[in-house]
Amino acid sequence: MRAHVPLAGMLSATQWRRRYDAGEVPDATPYGLHKLAENGIETTFGTAKLGRARSRVGASVRYRVDGLELVEALGERRNYTRSKTDAVLCYDERTGIPAALLAESSRRYAPVVSGIGWITHRSAPYPKWNGLFAHALAKTPALWSQSRPVLDTLHHEWGVEKERLHFVPLGIDADFYGVQTDPPVPGRIMSAGEDRFRDHALLVDAVAAVRRSVPEAFLELATGLPVDVPEDLGTVHTERLDGRMRNLYQRASVVALALRPTISGSGLTVVLEAMASGRPVVVTDNPGMSDYVEDGVTGVLVPGGDVDALADAIARLLADPDRAAAMGHAAAARVRSQFTSSVMAYHLAQIVRSV
Repeated sequence: MRAHVPLAGMLSATQWRRRYDAGEVPDATPYGLHKLAENGIETTFGTAKLGRARSRVGASVRYRVDGLELVEALGERRNYTRSKTDAVLCYDERTGIPAALLAESSRRYAPVVSGIGWITHRSAPYPKWNGLFAHALAKTPALWSQSRPVLDTLHHEWGVEKERLHFVPLGIDADFYGVQTDPPVPGRIMSAGEDRFRDHALLVDAVAAVRRSVPEAFLELATGLPVDVPEDLGTVHTERLDGRMRNLYQRASVVALALRPTISGSGLTVVLEAMASGRPVVVTDNPGMSDYVEDGVTGVLVPGGDVDALADAIARLLADPDRAAAMGHAAAARVRSQFTSSVMAYHLAQIVRSV
């Protein structure tokens, strides 16, 4: 069986492979979807080649329709035909919505399987496109998400039948984020992320509170978001770190993420990378997070917006290295049994076959 994966954001599978060989990115292909082959699904990757003029048009359209790659889908549509593939597998809405609209236009196009990440409640974040989203969602044979609450919302608010909805646990390249053997730096707290649900200001306040009981507490934060971190309290990495993120996990005694309320699964990638590295995590207990972090066993879940709870959880782990190490060990084992890209590819292969 054949599946075609359109890549958003002008990603190139060839360029990705070169970066993988250089140790810059995990998995040999984006999202590790080449591992669909382990389940009998032959996979091709596509990136629309639009030329300079059409690329400018595509960028303008993306800006106006909140990232949907409509022009790019038209540029790559020959790869969506049944003569080329049995199914079009889209990792998220950027390619999934356009592919669904295209497939509706003619029976010669293959059925679409699309991931859903940022289409959540009808009231947010893009209510002006609700009609377009609802139409495309209704025409997509199978939809999947890495966050269970997203699936519940698609059913109750968007009217998607439950039989078309699938939970697929996020998977990462656990070999790339190998278990760290070097001891962490005492008091070192690491965090990362730059989506709109990150609450770095609350994290900085929590680290300042931790400093009162753990004088060596120090934050390393990798983000392109604006954030004020006093020099004596931490450092911000704004440059592209790529594979060097592993160095941050290596130094970290605790990996902590403060998140604003969301059901989108924000923070999951960093959480799993930290767990795979054998580091304990402290993270906001947003809906769906408990599918990945077992509270008190592989990490600590804390209430959102509660700086004292976040600071207390971090301080307790810094003060008890043995407990932190036990959590990290359990976390590393759980990732390798449940949250690898091979496991994710297995689930996706079953969905592709179903359509």
